[in-house]
Amino acid sequence: MVLKRFISTAIATALLISSAVCPVSADTPSSTPDKITPVSFTDTAGHWAKDAIDRWASLGVVVGENGLFRPDDPLTRAEIAVILQRIMRYKTASPDYFMDLREDWYIDAIQKLRAAGVMRGDERNCASPNATITREEAITLIARAFDISAADGELSFTDAGDIAPWAKGYVTAMTEAGYLRGSDNNCFLPRVPLTRAEAVTIFNNMITACFYESGEYDYRPFEGLADFVIIAADDVTILNFDIGGNILLTEGVNAETIRLKTVQHYGEIRQYTPTGFTRHLKVASYVVPVNEHLPVCSWDPSLFVKNDKGIMTYADESVTTYFGVDVSSWQGNIDWHKLKAQGVYFAFIRVGYRGYESGVINPDTKFEEYIRGALDAGIKVGVYFFSQALDADEAYEEARFVLDKIRGYDITFPVVFDWETIGSETARTNNIKTEKLCEAANVFCNTIAEAGYTPMVYCNQNVSLLYYELSRIQAFDFWYAEYKDQPTFYYDFDIWQYGSSAKLDGVPDAFIDVNISFVDYSQRKP
Repeated sequence: MVLKRFISTAIATALLISSAVCPVSADTPSSTPDKITPVSFTDTAGHWAKDAIDRWASLGVVVGENGLFRPDDPLTRAEIAVILQRIMRYKTASPDYFMDLREDWYIDAIQKLRAAGVMRGDERNCASPNATITREEAITLIARAFDISAADGELSFTDAGDIAPWAKGYVTAMTEAGYLRGSDNNCFLPRVPLTRAEAVTIFNNMITACFYESGEYDYRPFEGLADFVIIAADDVTILNFDIGGNILLTEGVNAETIRLKTVQHYGEIRQYTPTGFTRHLKVASYVVPVNEHLPVCSWDPSLFVKNDKGIMTYADESVTTYFGVDVSSWQGNIDWHKLKAQGVYFAFIRVGYRGYESGVINPDTKFEEYIRGALDAGIKVGVYFFSQALDADEAYEEARFVLDKIRGYDITFPVVFDWETIGSETARTNNIKTEKLCEAANVFCNTIAEAGYTPMVYCNQNVSLLYYELSRIQAFDFWYAEYKDQPTFYYDFDIWQYGSSAKLDGVPDAFIDVNISFVDYSQRKP
């Protein structure tokens, strides 16, 4: 989701650029993201782009000469290369030089943009650094730098047919994103040079905030959704910010040191690397790299539909789903026949748990009663163990306990390793390492599989992405927990626990967890 903002601005030139509200200005205190240092030019007073010029000059992204900015002068290809380099902070330079480059102030920037695939030169392998840059050329470079893919849509500009084929997709994408509009007569004028003021305004409209220094930044006064946010330093913490667009991490930033606290983010987190942009996920306040080797979620969030009784279905006739519950002794008395009559197809029943302080394994006092009642009502049964295992040995002990308890029962749904974090300073698992947890899950699940049952891992987004290394448990089916109307998990799952507070007939004394499964495990051999 990218917020589109338009503020009417009288621009004498043909290209009108949509304008975004920026939370910083020349008098903003140093605790704000852009760390503004006031800069003034003698030739920008009263100019329509003054605020944008002042902002980016204060950040050191654009500079003048002898107190002049020359806002209406055309921008050269060398100048836009330097501006983009100062914004994106590329570190890797191409070893292959353009044919027409000589040692000069712009060499480093151009060679880094070449390595990033932003500036590609012409058929003669020339960069033409001193030539003015046209509007279509500038938009192409900016789109590439911000990882905006070319779009196939139709342009409404009256001169759209004059836009070069290599630029049209980028102009389309930038227009669709709300960053460009035509002039009063709806012309784009693709081959007209871009002015210095126009270039700065484009960046000002696209980028809400840049973080170029380590520190904690509070956006509490800011209202609305931000567009692009650029993080170009390690150890940056952002507070109280709603970001509708993408967060871009520049080359070399350590994503593990970035914290996004009380931040609502609706776009993507991408990081530039010399081999292209990689993706990251926001998990709690952390930034976690995407594992491109894991299967992405198969399910369309918009197709999940919940009725007035809280029963979830999936609105795709080609997909069959199954409604289920999971229970422990906390549910008290259960009438399983009433649950069956409401469409409950399967139930996960807790076998037992390990104490989070003592480490002692305890049986669930209702297990035998529940499993007999569910099977008698014709409900398919799986089981789970609430684990607080510290290592593989304890996980093996838990698996053996489960196998002993379920012997003789018709278990047709999975046997689940349910390891969770505990919100207590005294929890024995507080400092568990990812390696130890993955080993524990594998030992538990492999032990269950060897006994002829289907193993499964249960966890929520935080545990799965901050505690596990998901590639280490991909051999096992996954039961995902997130209490929302639509799942937001990036990776695939087999069962979704979508609620923990359902009220169903047959469970008079408590709420109950509810689930939707995409697999009928009773029909699948382990």
